[in-house]
Amino acid sequence: EHNGYFDYKVLSRQHTEVWEESNKFFIKDAKSSNGTSINGERLSAEGVESEPYVLKSDKSVEFGIDIVGCE
Repeated sequence: EHNGYFDYKVLSRQHTEVWEESNKFFIKDAKSSNGTSINGERLSAEGVESEPYVLKSDKSVEFGIDIVGCE
């Protein structure tokens, strides 16, 4: 198991899970406050774990949301 580290204030301690299974990569939001989005669509509501989503190379992944005044 490997963990990534991002020094960014809008990410939760355990924000997102990404894994490989059967030659496919999956992502899910792990009940984060500020969300995980694929092509601008949030995977789940705030504080709700999302269903696994199959990642593809043509998709854009965004962790958290920008908050005005966040440094």
